[in-house]
Amino acid sequence: MNIPDGIPVPEDASLKETITKTAAYAKQNGPSFVEKLKNDDRFSFTDPDNEYYEYFQHILSYDTDKSLLPREPYPFSFTSYDKNLSPRDLEIIKAAAAFCVANEDLNYLDKMRQQFGSNPQFGFLNPDHSLNETFIHFMNQYKQVKKNTLDPPAFDYLNEDYKSVILRRSFQRAEYREYAKELENEKKQVSRLQKIQFSAYDWTNFKVVHTLTLSNTSNEPLNFAELSLRRINKTSEIPLFSGKEFSTNTETTKNRKRKVKAAGETRIKRRRADENSRDIQCPITHKMIPEDKFDRHLQILLGDPHYKTEREKYKAKHRLTNLSSDEVFENIKNIARNTTGL
Repeated sequence: MNIPDGIPVPEDASLKETITKTAAYAKQNGPSFVEKLKNDDRFSFTDPDNEYYEYFQHILSYDTDKSLLPREPYPFSFTSYDKNLSPRDLEIIKAAAAFCVANEDLNYLDKMRQQFGSNPQFGFLNPDHSLNETFIHFMNQYKQVKKNTLDPPAFDYLNEDYKSVILRRSFQRAEYREYAKELENEKKQVSRLQKIQFSAYDWTNFKVVHTLTLSNTSNEPLNFAELSLRRINKTSEIPLFSGKEFSTNTETTKNRKRKVKAAGETRIKRRRADENSRDIQCPITHKMIPEDKFDRHLQILLGDPHYKTEREKYKAKHRLTNLSSDEVFENIKNIARNTTGL
C-alpha cells in the first residue's frame, strides 16, 4: 500500500498494527465504533488533533478488498473455443480453416463459399451461422502460427526471463481459480439457504383461488445435453419454441371439379336396401354377417369338412342329440335371430 507524501507514518510497529486492526474493525462496525474509542488513550489516533489521524483515515478509506481481488488471467490462445461440438464437426471446421489459411493468397475462403455455400455441411462458412465465430477463431489461430506472431499472453522467450514469467502467471491463474471457487461456493450457499427458506413456508395453509385442469398429453422432456451439442447442419437443430407443424407432403394436388349427378332408380333402391339391412352375429365365427347373406354363410360353414369334424367332437363331448344338418342349420339360425333381437 502506497502512502501519499505528507502523511506521517508511525515508526512503532505495534502502533502501526493497532491502527490497521482498528481501521478494519471500524469498517465492519461503522462510525459509532470509532466514537467509542476517542476517549481511550490507547486509541488516541482516532482524535482529529492527533498526528497519526490522517494515517488512520487513509487506512480506513483504503479499499483492501478491492485491491486484493485477483485479476482474471488471459484466456488461452489455442484452447479457448466452443466445447459443445461433436468431434466430427470440430475436425471439419479445423480442416476448412487450415485450408483457407494455407491458401490465403488465392482467397480460398470466398471460393469455398461460392462452391459449398448451399451445402448444409459447410454452413459455418456463412457469417450468419452460429458456428462461424468458431471457424474464424481457428483461422486466426492458424494465421498466428503461420506468421509466427503470437498475441498476448505470448512473450518473447529469447529476451525475457520466461521462467519467472511462467511461474508468475501460473501463480496468478491458480490464485484466480481459488477465488472463482470461493465465489461458486458462496453462490451454492445462498442457493441452499433460499431452498431452506422456501421449504420453511407452511404450504398446507393456503386458499384456493382457481383450479386448473392439466391434460396428460404432454410431450417428452428434451435432453439438454443433446440440445447443447451444436452441429454444423442447421437442419439437424431441434426447433425448441416453434409451435408450427410442418406437413411431410410437398406435392399439392388441385381439387378437380366434380359433377354431381342425380341419383337414379337403381342407386335409390340400393341405398334403401343398405339402410334396411341388419347384421347378425354368427355363433360359430362370432362375426357380424348381413341378414340376407346369413343363410349362405351358414351353408358354407356346415359344408366345410373341418367344421364337420369339429362338430362331431363337440357332440361327443357334450352329448348332443343326433340332429340332421338341416335341423342344426335351423336351430343356429333361430338362436342367432333371437340373440340379435334382444
